[in-house]
Amino acid sequence: MSYADFFLNCNYDVIQYELIEIEHPNFSKIYRIVRNNTEGITVKLENGIYYTFDYYPLKITLAGDKDNLDQIVKIELGDLGEIVSKEFDLIRSANGFSTKPTVKYRTYRSDDLDNILFGPYNMEVDTFSFNREGCVFEAKAPSLNIGRTGEIYSIDRFPMLKGLL
Repeated sequence: MSYADFFLNCNYDVIQYELIEIEHPNFSKIYRIVRNNTEGITVKLENGIYYTFDYYPLKITLAGDKDNLDQIVKIELGDLGEIVSKEFDLIRSANGFSTKPTVKYRTYRSDDLDNILFGPYNMEVDTFSFNREGCVFEAKAPSLNIGRTGEIYSIDRFPMLKGLL
């Protein structure tokens, strides 16, 4: 379903819920957060299990198109030191900073909480920063092509590369 289908072909009282899941092996729990429903919601995930997403004040900014593989999501969590700093302490005590926290982003229609509208988009948290409102972090799709093989691609070893130069 496209945005045009969602906004032009549905009732005026249908809302698009934005949900994120934040997890890390050293976190005390998986944080399931809904941005725009103060009472929280229970939705059916892609694995067929129902989960409850709690409300936290946050702002989600999508950088780029949803179909882009280089999707970046900026999340501003109105945390005020209640969540993220305590979880960072758990990561620090377990020496787990080599593993990046992951974020899953999904959207649902308010009239159909059993089917995902967009997502899930699996991303890794790239940067964290703190300001007076709380925690700001960016999550992006994991880079799959950064591993180096140590191979040197020379014309002697790979003559078919001559046509590309």
